[in-house]
Amino acid sequence: MSVPFAERSRSRRLRAELPKVEAEPTARRAYRAMLDGQIAPVLESWGLTREDDAFAYPSSVWHLGVGFAPLAWGTVGSLRFDVHVLAVPREAWAQWREAEPALPDAPDPTIYWPQDVAAVGGLRARLREMLGDGTDVKWAVRADEDPTRLAAEILAGVQRHVLPAFAGRSEVPRLAS
Repeated sequence: MSVPFAERSRSRRLRAELPKVEAEPTARRAYRAMLDGQIAPVLESWGLTREDDAFAYPSSVWHLGVGFAPLAWGTVGSLRFDVHVLAVPREAWAQWREAEPALPDAPDPTIYWPQDVAAVGGLRARLREMLGDGTDVKWAVRADEDPTRLAAEILAGVQRHVLPAFAGRSEVPRLAS
């Protein structure tokens, strides 16, 4: 994957600031150590709040979230996962909930929702798509390897692409007519 120069520089700075995590004997434990020890503290310092593997960006008008979704068929040595980004106007979500009462109070970015969020000015994407590298490759963490480089790459992508997309959302969402 070719990473633009500015992105590599941002990733290097983040990597230097991240706490080191011990190499773990299984990929699932390495994933958890990376998420809990490296990614979550940085996202929380940027103002996101955590619930399980999802992080919410504060907004009174939008449901804005970043979710980490491990794929169920990982092995002991390697675990692949996606990073999902979701922005949905709260008013649109409330309307969808009226039509489908089984929907939760707030959308979870780690779950696929069939509602057309783009039609109401929202956003549903994978972080890899937002990076614009044109691939549909999942992120992967491996056992017995330091995940710091991967954590820094993910955080740089969130900082460069997701936070501006969230912060740039209008406080008055456009609803479909």
